[in-house]
Amino acid sequence: MIKVGVSNHHIHLTREDLDTLFGKGYELTKKRDLVQIGQFAAEETVTLERDGKVLEHIRIIGPCRNYTQVELLERDNEFFNIKAPIRDSGDLKGSEWINIIGPVGRIHALESTIVADRHIHMSKYDLVKFNVHKGQIVKVKYENGVVLGNVHIKSDPTCKLELHMNKDEAERLKIETGMGVTIC
Repeated sequence: MIKVGVSNHHIHLTREDLDTLFGKGYELTKKRDLVQIGQFAAEETVTLERDGKVLEHIRIIGPCRNYTQVELLERDNEFFNIKAPIRDSGDLKGSEWINIIGPVGRIHALESTIVADRHIHMSKYDLVKFNVHKGQIVKVKYENGVVLGNVHIKSDPTCKLELHMNKDEAERLKIETGMGVTIC
Protein backbone atom coordinates (compact mmCIF):
# COMPACT_ATOMS: atom_id res chain seq x y z
CA MET A 1 0.00 0.00 0.00
CA ILE A 2 1.25 3.46 -0.94
CA LYS A 3 0.23 6.48 1.14
CA VAL A 4 -1.26 9.56 -0.53
CA GLY A 5 0.04 13.09 0.02
CA VAL A 6 -2.27 15.90 -1.09
CA SER A 7 -0.41 19.00 -2.21
CA ASN A 8 -1.58 22.62 -2.04
CA HIS A 9 -0.14 25.34 -4.26
CA HIS A 10 3.50 26.10 -3.42
CA ILE A 11 6.77 27.33 -4.86
CA HIS A 12 10.36 26.11 -5.25
CA LEU A 13 13.06 28.78 -5.64
CA THR A 14 16.61 29.00 -6.88
CA ARG A 15 19.21 30.49 -4.53
CA GLU A 16 19.39 33.56 -6.77
CA ASP A 17 15.62 34.11 -6.70
CA LEU A 18 15.48 33.59 -2.92
CA ASP A 19 18.18 36.29 -2.60
CA THR A 20 16.17 38.65 -4.81
CA LEU A 21 12.93 38.10 -2.90
CA PHE A 22 14.28 38.01 0.68
CA GLY A 23 17.78 39.52 0.58
CA LYS A 24 21.28 38.28 -0.18
CA GLY A 25 22.19 35.15 1.80
CA TYR A 26 18.74 34.74 3.32
CA GLU A 27 18.12 31.31 4.84
CA LEU A 28 14.66 29.72 4.91
CA THR A 29 13.16 28.83 8.29
CA LYS A 30 11.93 25.25 8.53
CA LYS A 31 8.26 25.00 9.52
CA ARG A 32 8.07 21.22 9.16
CA ASP A 33 9.79 18.37 7.38
CA LEU A 34 8.09 16.77 4.39
CA VAL A 35 8.07 13.04 3.61
CA GLN A 36 10.62 13.41 0.80
CA ILE A 37 14.15 13.29 2.22
CA GLY A 38 15.63 16.74 2.87
CA GLN A 39 12.54 18.67 1.78
CA PHE A 40 10.64 20.97 4.12
CA ALA A 41 7.82 23.47 4.21
CA ALA A 42 9.31 26.86 5.06
CA GLU A 43 7.77 29.45 7.35
CA GLU A 44 8.25 31.96 4.54
CA THR A 45 5.63 32.62 1.90
CA VAL A 46 5.47 34.78 -1.22
CA THR A 47 2.77 36.59 -3.14
CA LEU A 48 1.93 35.72 -6.74
CA GLU A 49 0.67 38.40 -9.12
CA ARG A 50 -0.53 38.34 -12.68
CA ASP A 51 -2.43 41.08 -14.52
CA GLY A 52 -3.41 42.81 -11.29
CA LYS A 53 -4.71 39.67 -9.58
CA VAL A 54 -2.90 38.71 -6.37
CA LEU A 55 -2.63 35.41 -4.48
CA GLU A 56 -0.93 35.73 -1.10
CA HIS A 57 0.71 33.32 1.36
CA ILE A 58 2.13 30.82 -1.14
CA ARG A 59 4.35 28.46 0.86
CA ILE A 60 8.00 28.01 -0.13
CA ILE A 61 9.30 24.45 -0.20
CA GLY A 62 12.99 24.13 0.64
CA PRO A 63 15.78 23.65 0.08
CA CYS A 64 16.61 25.77 -2.96
CA ARG A 65 16.54 24.06 -6.34
CA ASN A 66 18.33 24.71 -9.62
CA TYR A 67 15.08 26.09 -11.11
CA THR A 68 12.22 28.22 -9.82
CA GLN A 69 8.87 26.49 -10.14
CA VAL A 70 5.40 27.65 -9.13
CA GLU A 71 2.93 24.81 -8.64
CA LEU A 72 -0.62 26.09 -8.88
CA LEU A 73 -3.97 24.42 -8.36
CA GLU A 74 -6.56 24.22 -11.12
CA ARG A 75 -8.63 26.86 -9.28
CA ASP A 76 -5.59 29.20 -9.37
CA ASN A 77 -5.56 28.86 -13.16
CA GLU A 78 -9.15 30.05 -13.15
CA PHE A 79 -8.40 32.86 -10.69
CA PHE A 80 -5.51 34.21 -12.79
CA ASN A 81 -7.31 33.38 -16.07
CA ILE A 82 -4.29 31.47 -17.36
CA LYS A 83 -3.59 27.97 -18.62
CA ALA A 84 -0.66 26.67 -16.57
CA PRO A 85 -0.16 23.19 -18.05
CA ILE A 86 -0.45 19.96 -16.05
CA ARG A 87 3.11 18.69 -16.05
CA ASP A 88 5.84 16.79 -14.25
CA SER A 89 8.01 18.82 -11.93
CA GLY A 90 10.85 20.47 -13.85
CA ASP A 91 9.05 20.32 -17.22
CA LEU A 92 8.74 24.09 -17.54
CA LYS A 93 9.44 24.84 -21.22
CA GLY A 94 6.47 26.72 -22.64
CA SER A 95 4.74 26.94 -19.26
CA GLU A 96 3.09 30.10 -17.88
CA TRP A 97 4.77 33.15 -16.36
CA ILE A 98 3.93 34.85 -13.08
CA ASN A 99 5.31 37.63 -10.90
CA ILE A 100 6.65 36.50 -7.53
CA ILE A 101 6.78 39.10 -4.77
CA GLY A 102 8.80 38.80 -1.57
CA PRO A 103 9.46 41.23 1.28
CA VAL A 104 12.47 42.91 -0.41
CA GLY A 105 12.10 42.21 -4.12
CA ARG A 106 10.14 40.72 -6.97
CA ILE A 107 10.84 38.58 -10.00
CA HIS A 108 9.08 38.13 -13.30
CA ALA A 109 9.31 34.35 -13.57
CA LEU A 110 9.05 33.27 -17.21
CA GLU A 111 8.26 29.61 -17.96
CA SER A 112 7.90 28.83 -14.26
CA THR A 113 4.29 27.95 -13.61
CA ILE A 114 2.54 24.58 -13.85
CA VAL A 115 -0.14 22.46 -12.23
CA ALA A 116 1.74 19.40 -10.96
CA ASP A 117 0.75 16.06 -12.45
CA ARG A 118 0.00 13.17 -10.08
CA HIS A 119 3.07 11.06 -9.40
CA ILE A 120 4.56 8.45 -7.07
CA HIS A 121 7.93 8.99 -5.40
CA MET A 122 9.85 5.71 -5.08
CA SER A 123 13.26 4.69 -3.81
CA LYS A 124 15.31 2.31 -5.93
CA TYR A 125 14.13 -0.47 -3.59
CA ASP A 126 10.48 0.49 -4.13
CA LEU A 127 11.00 0.27 -7.91
CA VAL A 128 12.04 -3.36 -7.48
CA LYS A 129 9.30 -4.13 -4.93
CA PHE A 130 6.53 -2.77 -7.19
CA ASN A 131 8.17 -4.01 -10.43
CA VAL A 132 8.13 -0.59 -12.11
CA HIS A 133 10.77 1.77 -13.47
CA LYS A 134 11.51 5.46 -13.21
CA GLY A 135 9.49 7.40 -15.79
CA GLN A 136 6.86 4.68 -16.17
CA ILE A 137 3.21 5.71 -16.23
CA VAL A 138 0.87 3.51 -14.20
CA LYS A 139 -2.77 3.20 -13.16
CA VAL A 140 -3.66 3.23 -9.46
CA LYS A 141 -6.66 2.34 -7.32
CA TYR A 142 -7.41 4.36 -4.18
CA GLU A 143 -8.91 2.75 -1.08
CA ASN A 144 -12.19 4.59 -1.79
CA GLY A 145 -12.44 2.68 -5.11
CA VAL A 146 -11.39 5.51 -7.45
CA VAL A 147 -9.12 4.33 -10.29
CA LEU A 148 -6.85 6.84 -12.06
CA GLY A 149 -4.34 6.45 -14.86
CA ASN A 150 -1.50 8.69 -15.97
CA VAL A 151 0.43 8.43 -12.68
CA HIS A 152 4.15 9.04 -13.23
CA ILE A 153 6.84 7.14 -11.34
CA LYS A 154 9.67 9.33 -9.99
CA SER A 155 12.82 8.05 -8.38
CA ASP A 156 16.00 9.61 -7.06
CA PRO A 157 18.03 9.23 -3.84
CA THR A 158 15.69 11.63 -1.95
CA CYS A 159 12.50 9.71 -2.76
CA LYS A 160 10.39 8.03 -0.09
CA LEU A 161 7.28 6.08 -1.07
CA GLU A 162 4.34 8.45 -1.47
CA LEU A 163 1.80 9.37 -4.15
CA HIS A 164 1.35 13.13 -4.68
CA MET A 165 -1.73 14.73 -6.19
CA ASN A 166 -2.99 18.29 -6.13
CA LYS A 167 -5.62 19.49 -3.69
CA ASP A 168 -8.25 20.30 -6.33
CA GLU A 169 -8.15 16.82 -7.84
CA ALA A 170 -8.12 15.19 -4.40
CA GLU A 171 -11.16 17.16 -3.21
CA ARG A 172 -13.06 16.38 -6.40
CA LEU A 173 -12.39 12.65 -5.95
CA LYS A 174 -12.80 12.61 -2.15
CA ILE A 175 -9.19 11.55 -1.60
CA GLU A 176 -7.31 12.64 1.52
CA THR A 177 -3.73 12.69 2.74
CA GLY A 178 -2.87 9.37 4.36
CA MET A 179 -5.27 7.26 2.27
CA GLY A 180 -3.83 4.18 0.64
CA VAL A 181 -3.42 3.42 -3.04
CA THR A 182 -2.30 0.33 -4.96
CA ILE A 183 -0.82 0.06 -8.44
CA CYS A 184 -3.15 -1.81 -10.80
